Amino acid sequence: MRLKRLCRNWFRIFVDYCCNCSLAGFGYIADHKYHFTERLFWLVCVIVSWAGSYYLIMDYMSTFHKNAVSLVIENVHARDVTYFPSVGICEMGYAKEYYASLESQINDMRTSEEMEYNYDVEDFMLRIIFHNLYNYGSIMSYCAPYKDCTDCVKCPTAGYNKFAWKVRASCEELFEECRWNGKVFDCCRYFKPIQTTMGSCYLINSVQLVKKGGYNWLSMEVGRGVASGELLLNVSKATSAYILNEEDVPHMLLTTLQFTQIPEGYSETVFLTVQNIVNDPLVQTVDTEVRRCIFPDEQSEFNYPKYSYSVCVTECLKNAQIKMCNCCHHNFITGDNDKSPICMYEGLACLDQKDVMFPQTTIMQPWRTNGLVCQCLPSCTEHEIRVIGKQSEIEERNSRSVMFKMLALPTQRYRRQIVREKLDIVVSVGGILGLFMGASILSLVELVYFFTVRFVSAGVLGKTDDDDEEDEYDEEADEHEEHEQKF
Repeated sequence: MRLKRLCRNWFRIFVDYCCNCSLAGFGYIADHKYHFTERLFWLVCVIVSWAGSYYLIMDYMSTFHKNAVSLVIENVHARDVTYFPSVGICEMGYAKEYYASLESQINDMRTSEEMEYNYDVEDFMLRIIFHNLYNYGSIMSYCAPYKDCTDCVKCPTAGYNKFAWKVRASCEELFEECRWNGKVFDCCRYFKPIQTTMGSCYLINSVQLVKKGGYNWLSMEVGRGVASGELLLNVSKATSAYILNEEDVPHMLLTTLQFTQIPEGYSETVFLTVQNIVNDPLVQTVDTEVRRCIFPDEQSEFNYPKYSYSVCVTECLKNAQIKMCNCCHHNFITGDNDKSPICMYEGLACLDQKDVMFPQTTIMQPWRTNGLVCQCLPSCTEHEIRVIGKQSEIEERNSRSVMFKMLALPTQRYRRQIVREKLDIVVSVGGILGLFMGASILSLVELVYFFTVRFVSAGVLGKTDDDDEEDEYDEEADEHEEHEQKF
């Protein structure tokens, strides 16, 4: 009985809401004084209006997600300052190079003076230390012949990261001289070490390693009286140089911005231009899926402190190695806090067989169905670096050198700006609902009021004022019916 009374009160409040709410058309549908054809007409109109507003709102939301951010080109003021890109130097293996530390390590493996030096083991170690010397299928070919040998040096089965640190050159051994616009500066103060897929590298002005504008950040501004920028680096070992954005790290995908200096006496000059990109403050309030880029401070699940496309791809390849072989190459261990499993000999053989140790660059692209699936977005702050040209020559000297030269100041830059923001959603959706349904923010208040306050008061008091009116209307109708029966 109580449930019946509750349902009756709810139905009457619902009818009362439809008759008195501000939504257009509901009052005509709920009022029983109108003929059913009129009420049916308004019901159809309301349904059509609601369907129209739904499709318009969905279409607007789809447009918002696709076109909320635009990228435009604007002119750069002559007084604006342009910053020279970051540069990375990675040591490379060279067959004609003498590695005394590696020879010493292999000699330590000899158990007797009669045991001969094993050059196959040396070639194996060079290929796991320097990525450029590695070739597919070469891991087991150097070590398998000596697996059961008792009087020869065998390939080590673990500790490859320790071997690499002992063989690779330190900063003081690698750099001979560094100059910015002809002025000498301390190389090792500004070039800091970092682990990448290309091995051990040294980066200058990288936010992954130092604080921007801090003690270890070299001011390389171009503009305000400095028409161009020249960075000259003299190195003693075979190296590979990279032009980078400040949040990037050297990676195998950056082949267009990679320049190798392998033979002794090799000298190279690279001419480049930079087109900057700036972001409006509100861009960061838009979802990542909408703006299709990620700011360096937004991602923290990687072992690198800042996000970039190269960091994301590096982590993707690392995770693929762990998934396939339960370990990763020692080059991927970024620091003491990185607890990822390091591959021993069997793990390296697994990476070699599955071609994920240093795969071809095409396998890392997202559209490759038979490759690695790396869903990586670009960084929102990365600039466009273009190589205009380069020239090289061989000189009679033992060292190598590379010079990066910015030809001219940029005259234009990209600006990422907001076309639609979240406030536009409220205004547009509210306008659609008001046009098609006559709705406003008070319509929501009405809905909450009728089915909370009115419903509770009806349950406490037993019936509402409308109930009294309906009872009086029913009594009058009964008296009128009895009167007609008498006659």
